[in-house]
Amino acid sequence: VRAAAYPGLAAGRPPSGVRSDVARASVSDLRAYYERWYAPNNAELVVAGDVDHNRVFALARRYFAAIPRRRVTPRPAAHPQAATGKVVEAEFPFPFEVLDLAYAVPGDTEPGEPAISALAAVIPNQRGPFYQALVQSNIALQINADSDTQLRGGLMHVYIVLNSGHTGGEAQRIFQATMDRVLQDGFAPELVEAAKHSTLADRISSGDSVGGIADLTGYTYGIVGEHNRDEDARLAALTPAALQAAARKYLSTPNVVGHLTPNESPASGSQKANAAVSDNFSGRVPSGPIVIPAAYLKELRTPTTARSKLAPVAFTLPNGLRVVVQQKSDRRTVTIGGSIAGSAAFAPSGKEGIARLASTLANFGTQHYDFTALRKIADDTGASIDLGESFSAHGLARDFPTLLAVLADGVRNPTFPDSWLTQERSQLASTVGNEQHSSGVLLDQVYLSRLLQPNDPALRVATPDTISSISRDDLIAYTQKYWRPDLTTIAIVGDVTPAQARSAVESAFGSWQRSGPAPSVQTQPLAPAHIAHGFIGTAASQLFVQLGAPALSRTSKDFDTFRVLAEILGGNGYFQSRLWQELRQKRGLVYSVGTQIKSDPDRGDLEIDFSAQPQNATAAIDLIRSQMSRLRTAPVSADELAQAKLRLVSEALLSEGSASGQLDEVLDIGKNQLPVNYYSTLEQRYQHISPADVQRVAREYLHPDKMIEIFAGPQGPWSEGPL
Repeated sequence: VRAAAYPGLAAGRPPSGVRSDVARASVSDLRAYYERWYAPNNAELVVAGDVDHNRVFALARRYFAAIPRRRVTPRPAAHPQAATGKVVEAEFPFPFEVLDLAYAVPGDTEPGEPAISALAAVIPNQRGPFYQALVQSNIALQINADSDTQLRGGLMHVYIVLNSGHTGGEAQRIFQATMDRVLQDGFAPELVEAAKHSTLADRISSGDSVGGIADLTGYTYGIVGEHNRDEDARLAALTPAALQAAARKYLSTPNVVGHLTPNESPASGSQKANAAVSDNFSGRVPSGPIVIPAAYLKELRTPTTARSKLAPVAFTLPNGLRVVVQQKSDRRTVTIGGSIAGSAAFAPSGKEGIARLASTLANFGTQHYDFTALRKIADDTGASIDLGESFSAHGLARDFPTLLAVLADGVRNPTFPDSWLTQERSQLASTVGNEQHSSGVLLDQVYLSRLLQPNDPALRVATPDTISSISRDDLIAYTQKYWRPDLTTIAIVGDVTPAQARSAVESAFGSWQRSGPAPSVQTQPLAPAHIAHGFIGTAASQLFVQLGAPALSRTSKDFDTFRVLAEILGGNGYFQSRLWQELRQKRGLVYSVGTQIKSDPDRGDLEIDFSAQPQNATAAIDLIRSQMSRLRTAPVSADELAQAKLRLVSEALLSEGSASGQLDEVLDIGKNQLPVNYYSTLEQRYQHISPADVQRVAREYLHPDKMIEIFAGPQGPWSEGPL
């Protein structure tokens, strides 16, 4: 779509590059590019966080001032001219048919903002005419808008995800008829105000993380050349007439119509079918240890002096609801996350998928807030609100009691209105049916079928038939029985004190009651480690491999040591991990490799995932086994152990740099009933883990000759059995 909109222009190239360019790039090409653009007079340094600006300026002068200026190729100043009347057809192994209506719009350094951002917010508004015409009519599953802009020029994309039985042409006609009415009559004033609130809230939310502050400030001040408050002021002054004028100017007719059609066997020219590049990626031969510069190695060996500032307060209401609060007063926002513990066993036989449908439909009406009222609260406050078994809200701290009241009514009194049930049930049934053609979904299902006991309730899979059989009475009965305060945990992070949080939570949730004892959410034990195999054939040329074996629960006394072990083995694809070094860095056998622990209070497993060219799969798996065996037979070095501990501690500390990261940690404490100082004492607990501890845990939980092997990709020896 981008290439069709700007044929032959830089604006038409994808940001990640053109495949043919990447495939034939040489060292001299890279050097020439570097010499052309990498100059201090063409660079911007942004630092955000717990630092003093004078210290930052001094360090910047120390490290950068001596680098000489260089003549940089002038950037083209002209606005790129977009083509019109273009149509792009594509096939792809994607579960849904998608329509992309792309409109040429101004870039970030050109007049146009904030109207462009406001248009992207008003089009998908669920109280607006486009949602009513396409989603409420059951023609589309979703409508969204995204402003993909560059310094000069860009595209506004309107994405319409189609429901089964409807076509892109039908959706486009309905969208255009609706747009024509809007261009004639204008947007409703309340929708314009909602778009302004939403756009401003997004900018405020960007400041809820250190990285978000750096991105927003660096781009707005350093690249666009204005202060954040300048655009905020223009946004506040935006009128319905101005937004209508912008829509008339830019959105009357799409420049390009993109149409994506699901297909299990895409055309030979597609990205999916030609993922391989003819190179010598796997031709490398290991030639000794990776050499790290001494100065870097010294830093890696130095324990961090940073300390967690997470100090949550936890309490439990008389009805059993658990609450964990972390006060964060540097921003005037609040983030709320809630989780109702559930079990696959709760779904009645033949009603699989009921928890998912209940969570979806909870957003369409509660006892005190119907569909329109829910959207109006979100629009008026600029907050994001999501109801269901996992519920959340993010908004301004001043609206904290209102947000809690909505969340409480969502879990206590969902109404599942008939006017929405038929539509949402049909759409979910369609979605579930389409997901069965997704290799990622199938891979997870096949893996679980090999990991779990044959009678495990988690193996019961929702189908279009089970979804379609669920009635409103089923949903009411299910939520009355299983959405309970004594199965619920709420985490709160933001500019509220623990006392304020307790008072507001008691007011909203304190009278919530359910009869009888809470049902058990305990999961079945996993089968002992064993060999198993599965294969999903796809049109991809790459092979995606998931290996796994039973491990340990979240509450095991060995969990900390096992996390350190998994970090040394593969981490989250870390450069320093053994698998990355041996499979990727030294030998070039894989494109990516990493480990992850998936655990709950009762059980857990270790998964190792990698992607590779098919001919490298056997060698890669052999090396994974050898690295697992090595951890069992030989202790890790003191350096390797210290670096793994430092990465894990740093990962937790860096997570605290955002409200969402703090919420994840606080919710983890509440859901798993961990000590409130769990994250603040992480470093102390890791300090006591020795090489002997890691080796002991490796012997107990790593079974290199008893692994589940699941493959997704083209046919090969892996199609018939494990490698």
